[in-house]
Amino acid sequence: MGIFDSIMRGLGSLRPLSDAELEEEREALRQRYVSTGDDNESSRLYDELHRYDAEMIRRSNESYARENPNPPGPRHREHGWYLPNDD
Repeated sequence: MGIFDSIMRGLGSLRPLSDAELEEEREALRQRYVSTGDDNESSRLYDELHRYDAEMIRRSNESYARENPNPPGPRHREHGWYLPNDD
């Protein structure tokens, strides 16, 4: 991990983490969230879980975009784009 990665991690960025590290930290955070009894702490952990989820979704979307560089065009129905099929 380079100096910029350590600085970003110190500032709270999740990007320098590998996928396995991200999943491990999220699971530890989820277990703390489930076991906490304090409402303020659970609210903070809930928001943190969503931050981890957003990073995991971002990585998943980037991976999909790399694997499928030219997605197929949108399909339309037999009778047109917005017309029902029950004629």
